[in-house]
Amino acid sequence: MSANLVPSAANAAAVPRQDGFAPMPQWGGAPSAPPPSQGGVGDQLARTLAAIKRYKWLVLAVIAVGSTAGVTLTRFVKPKYDVSASIWIAATPGPSGRMGPVSAPGLVNSDVAWMELARSFSVLDKVVSKLALYVYPDVAADTLVVRDLYPSDSLQPGPYRLTIQGSSYVLARPAQQRGEQDVVVERGAVGDSIGRAVGFQWQPSAQLLAGREQVGFYVVTPREAAFNLGSQLSVTVGQNSNLMRFQLSGSKAGLLATTLNTLAREFVSEAVRLKRENLTVSAEATEEQLQQAAQQLAAAQTALERFKINTITLPSEQMAITPGVSTTMNPVFQAYFSDRVNYEQVRRDREALERIVEEGRGRGGKISLEALRSVGSATASNTSLQAEIANLNQARGQLVNLQKTYTDEYRMVKDLKQQIEVMESQSIPTLVASSLQELRSREAEMKRRIDGASQELKQIPARTVEEMRLNRELQIAQTMYVDLQQRAMSARLSERNALPDVSILDTAVAPRFPSSDTTLSIILVAIAASIGLGLALAILLDRLDKRFRYPEQATHELGLDIVGAIPTYRNPTSAAARLEEASQLIESFRTIALSVRSAFEGLGPVQLAVSSPGPGDGKSFVSANLASALADSGYRTVIVDGDIRRGTLHDIFAPCAQAPGLVDYLAGEATLDEVLRPTQQHINLSIVPCGKRRRHGPELLASERMTTLIRDLRTQFDAIIVDTAPLGAGIDPFAIGTATGSMVLVLRAGETDRKLAQAKLTVLDRMPIRLVGAILNDIGELPQFKYYYYLEGYRALEGAEEGNAALLGSGSGGNGRG
Repeated sequence: MSANLVPSAANAAAVPRQDGFAPMPQWGGAPSAPPPSQGGVGDQLARTLAAIKRYKWLVLAVIAVGSTAGVTLTRFVKPKYDVSASIWIAATPGPSGRMGPVSAPGLVNSDVAWMELARSFSVLDKVVSKLALYVYPDVAADTLVVRDLYPSDSLQPGPYRLTIQGSSYVLARPAQQRGEQDVVVERGAVGDSIGRAVGFQWQPSAQLLAGREQVGFYVVTPREAAFNLGSQLSVTVGQNSNLMRFQLSGSKAGLLATTLNTLAREFVSEAVRLKRENLTVSAEATEEQLQQAAQQLAAAQTALERFKINTITLPSEQMAITPGVSTTMNPVFQAYFSDRVNYEQVRRDREALERIVEEGRGRGGKISLEALRSVGSATASNTSLQAEIANLNQARGQLVNLQKTYTDEYRMVKDLKQQIEVMESQSIPTLVASSLQELRSREAEMKRRIDGASQELKQIPARTVEEMRLNRELQIAQTMYVDLQQRAMSARLSERNALPDVSILDTAVAPRFPSSDTTLSIILVAIAASIGLGLALAILLDRLDKRFRYPEQATHELGLDIVGAIPTYRNPTSAAARLEEASQLIESFRTIALSVRSAFEGLGPVQLAVSSPGPGDGKSFVSANLASALADSGYRTVIVDGDIRRGTLHDIFAPCAQAPGLVDYLAGEATLDEVLRPTQQHINLSIVPCGKRRRHGPELLASERMTTLIRDLRTQFDAIIVDTAPLGAGIDPFAIGTATGSMVLVLRAGETDRKLAQAKLTVLDRMPIRLVGAILNDIGELPQFKYYYYLEGYRALEGAEEGNAALLGSGSGGNGRG
């Protein structure tokens, strides 16, 4: 073990031993061995493990507290359940528009619209109302009591407490803050209506309230409850899928399933209602158009009938009269009359169309569709105008349908209004103007042709042309009426046989197990956090610990070589254990003695002051046993008790009187022979006790007589060991160290104050004192000191008797406190 020690450098120029005082060694020589390496990862890991072991009870306490806190926290965390339901969305007709004989178009053609309908208040409000989701009982058992509470328009939301006192009740608002009192809202008899003053429509029966003393609950407005439900509802539609999924999450599986099933039913019911209303609006619009067409057909029939009655007796102008006043004529006449009739029709249509356009200018450019239908040629010859009018009618029907469900601020309503406005003010007027221009061109062309042939056709009766016009108008009216009649019948059939676009595919079922039970996670996190906190606290306390605990603190922080290490002596009850511990101690002092002799090789006698940063480090114990080890090595050794304040070496080497001693010699009251005494422990060991306690003792230690004493002792002894007061006690150790020229510090594991040692070493650096190194005392069994122990079973004691293993100053156990 001694091979691991790094002694301080000796003077390169060895000074042979002389009978006189040997010169002091020269400082600053090169070290005999390389400096210790800085602590690596292994050293840091060993230090961390040692800190954890030292504070193991603190770490275990933190882990226990953290684990208990985690288990306690799980009682306040409710498990989370997920429930879901599926809605099937019927496929909408393809681009061909073929929907079967009596089928109706879908309600909406967008997945986003379906999702918005599911979250609309028209659905959520009904769910909240049916399940009374606007009232939250404090205790689940009170759900049956509060589920019949209905809100009115004057509802005042907030917490309430119903207290039943026999046949009466008290409804109050509980105090929200400390120092406040409950606010009584209402008092009354059990069985009466409760909470009318705060907007409750609630009359629980006396049987329902029987056995209950208090019922606590919290009330919110139905719209707020619907908003909360909508925020919790997850609605998803897969891409290119007809399946829409509803999902709710919460801590009450049964209530979640009931809520989701109710929501799915209300969603389907609302979708059916909206579709039926859409079909009803379309049917009503078609019926209205059919009535107008019937009136036009009746007018055309009446006009033709009146014309026939008025012309039935008129001559045919050299033409035979056939039934129905229809005339037979040659192709020229027929062409003329045909052109004439067409011309009159075009002219009338043109005039009617001009009036319609002029009237539309007075209305901001909007054309009246009812008036436009009376001009048959204007729409018959312009397919674009027909299509635009059909689009306008369809858009108006959709607008009426949307306005029954959404407000005017809804985006689809705004877009549809804007589309209608564009068609009424721009598209249709433009197309009508195009038709008007076409009629004017046709009228001019037909007039030119009629004027050319008028000379030979002047005799053609005007009634023939009028008859043809009336027949044509009747035919047009009949065609329009038949078409609208078919549409009205189809709309009525669609309304009566309307099938919903959505249906419930999968209902929600209350799950048996939570989807995310965080109990185990919380416990594991709490345990892991407490372990981390305990370890961090142990490491932090170790870093903040100012006491000496690790060998690298002596070498790295204090800059001292380790001369040797002394194991802990516990004085066990077993004789074998005591013998083993004593042999470890004896071997450690042998190593220290060897290191000390090596440090003074070639410099003359060993003259060494032994001190420590503070009291209780065991310097006197080390001094006594070091002197004994040197004496065992054959060195004539003297130990001087330089601790004139609290020295106890005279007790360790009893029987030995305290006085006369060192102080008496320095004061000139005793000679060297009077204070120098042999010991009974060893023939080669002598002692100079501390002497009487004197007020001016420290000054005497710094006097010339102290140097003279060391010089005189050098002539008689091979080793001079001086036990001094702690460095923090005063100037005593510095004065003695100056006299001896060398000093060794005793550092006790778990006891020595490193900050104090650093401060005192700074003072030592300014003095002519060679620090041989540090002796580590009471190193215990910590892993960082394991290499300073010696192998068991290799003790070098005479026999195995306990008495031979006794150590100076060990007492009943321990490594000394002086």
